[in-house]
Amino acid sequence: MKPWTAVALLVAQLIIPGFRGDRRAWAQTPLQIHPAAPRGSGPAAPSVPFFPSVTPATGIPDDVQLVGADTDPTLRFPVCHTSWNGGTLIFHFKTSYGWLEVRRGTVRYVKVRQSARTKEEDAGFEFTRAEATGLRIDEYSELEFRYQKLRHYLQYAPATHWDVWETSDAYQGVPVEDRIHTPVVMRALQDFDGVVADVKRKQQVAAAPPPVPAEPKSEPSQPKPEAAPPTIVLTVPSGAGENRTVEVNESPLTVRGVAIDSSGLPTITINGAPAALRPQTAQAAEFWSDPLALQPGDNPVEIVATNSGQSKATCRFVVHFTRKEAPANPRALSRDEIISLLSGGVDSGRVVGLVKERGVKFSPTPQDFDAIRAAGGKEDLVQAIQAAAAGK
Repeated sequence: MKPWTAVALLVAQLIIPGFRGDRRAWAQTPLQIHPAAPRGSGPAAPSVPFFPSVTPATGIPDDVQLVGADTDPTLRFPVCHTSWNGGTLIFHFKTSYGWLEVRRGTVRYVKVRQSARTKEEDAGFEFTRAEATGLRIDEYSELEFRYQKLRHYLQYAPATHWDVWETSDAYQGVPVEDRIHTPVVMRALQDFDGVVADVKRKQQVAAAPPPVPAEPKSEPSQPKPEAAPPTIVLTVPSGAGENRTVEVNESPLTVRGVAIDSSGLPTITINGAPAALRPQTAQAAEFWSDPLALQPGDNPVEIVATNSGQSKATCRFVVHFTRKEAPANPRALSRDEIISLLSGGVDSGRVVGLVKERGVKFSPTPQDFDAIRAAGGKEDLVQAIQAAAAGK
């Protein structure tokens, strides 16, 4: 290795982990605002609520917009966008605030303002769903994907908070109270029509006139309406959702997601077993299952979330498991090669060792075993061939 190459790699090892560590610290630590503490000689950062109201029936924050609902529906989410070219020696780390516009076929990021926390200018983009790869919610409640050789990270970020984060001396990234709604953006990419329907219902409720107080009657009081059920958003396995089938080739599988409920933290069961919970706020928690051993073929999964009012939300899907095939050994023996060795005078015991070492590349039949015995093969060779063919 040339000296300059070694120096470059050493610098990369010192810089890159620190950079990722800082970004993760931003994601993990909630924002702290001290209104009384001035920034230099300027005014203090304003104090604003850090938990947008959530409609109990859908879990959709108030500032999610629906444009062209009856013609070409477009969902608009306020987000913080970060991109970086991880894996190279020269960093290009960019952050901005804007709106993510989700349509049935395309996704577009419209940049509104550049973050003063990064030097390089960020830019908007547009892509089809097929062009983005590795779509997932990571452990920091960020929507992560790859597009045009860059890693992109999106976090739900109300527009009313952008100035606070930029002007506060206590800036530590988008606070968890806002990031917990990022799975709603993920759900829009997975179940576009379902989220559109939820936002329409929310708009209809907001537009409805207030009820006229009824005259008091002596009739017995009516029972209280049933509480709205929790909202379930799945993150693992990728693509899982109500009445869907997902393909996997590794077992066991740990199912993960986020449950949201306005009345408090719900209880979660996965295939009847209690799920582990990690509260994110007073109304949302991350959950995950014990490792599920999968059988080849279809494996049904049922997730049930129950809130304090005993209202339940259920999500059922199927995991289709196909075991990975072991790569074939190029040195495996064929039927004709085994008969040729025996006919050439190689001892049957020696051929047993070769079969155990290399395996076989044919599915033996009774006729094959008759031919091998006729060539001088003994029963221990027949048994070795059967075991190798079965993958034992």
